[in-house]
Amino acid sequence: MQKKDLEEMNEDARAYFDSLPPVLQEELMQSGVKMTTREQLETYCQNTMKGRL
Repeated sequence: MQKKDLEEMNEDARAYFDSLPPVLQEELMQSGVKMTTREQLETYCQNTMKGRL
């Protein structure tokens, strides 16, 4: 994910991103995966959290 992806997010996706813990926000930014919808963000976060349990 890149900074420009944040600018391309719709309002719902950006609100979701902003609600995430800073550690997840940072992981998303470093992932290199383009995500601009809330659904994409939620899927990524769910998969990330499953891997930590």
